[in-house]
Amino acid sequence: MSKMKSWFARAMAGVALSFAIASAQATDAPTFESIWQSVNAMPDIRRFDEPRDIRIEVPGENAVYFFTKPGQPEYPGVFKRSIVGTGVTLDVQTQGMFFGDAADAKAAFETLLAKFRAQDAEIRAKMQEKKVEEKK
Repeated sequence: MSKMKSWFARAMAGVALSFAIASAQATDAPTFESIWQSVNAMPDIRRFDEPRDIRIEVPGENAVYFFTKPGQPEYPGVFKRSIVGTGVTLDVQTQGMFFGDAADAKAAFETLLAKFRAQDAEIRAKMQEKKVEEKK
């Protein structure tokens, strides 16, 4: 019985530590720089220097990150577009995080995020059409 108590105590300590780490990470708000560092540290990335942003493809996440560049209206912002598998279906999702204080930059960021999400909806509609055609 004491071995079982010892195992249980160690297991509960591990669970408590996991919660503490997750809690600490949750309170550390990401920054433009921290996301940049994290994404650039991932394996097998491909980076493309575009006129408006730096696009980084991350195969391990089925995602593409867009880091806005200084001088662009929506800077500093990060967009992440992902292909997400939900069982037997696929979905495309775009998330965005803005890190600036300027109201006009935030408005430009929100406008671009809305465009990404409109594209997401178009992609979903095309995937649905294709699925319907395949069933015929």
